[in-house]
Amino acid sequence: METAEKLITENLDVWTPAVKAKSSAGRGSSKKRELHGIGKLRGLILDLAVRGMLVPHDLEDEPASELLKKIAAERSKLTKQGKLKKQKKLTEIAESDQPFSIPPSWEWIRLGNATNYGVSDKAEANDVD
Repeated sequence: METAEKLITENLDVWTPAVKAKSSAGRGSSKKRELHGIGKLRGLILDLAVRGMLVPHDLEDEPASELLKKIAAERSKLTKQGKLKKQKKLTEIAESDQPFSIPPSWEWIRLGNATNYGVSDKAEANDVD
């Protein structure tokens, strides 16, 4: 797995030019500036977070597999109670389909295995515990 330092240094040229000139076409001053590098830095930080590379991992944390078992049990209970419709089994994510490596305690899953995404009606904020 790549380190955060390596990702940052390899992408240093992408986000270091923090200011670039905007187009002077149209109305207004020709001295317009755009904070280009800041947006790129935010994107890099988000990418590192998604990859689990921003903080060290605590081996005492519950692995994703345990959380997924709890989600499956709750989904099964709600399906039996008639609160959820039975959902078709989603395919596993093949190793060749994984866009990047993740920490060992994480798992790649389909969104529909963790939520009822695409199956439920519109959720309102007060519907969620």
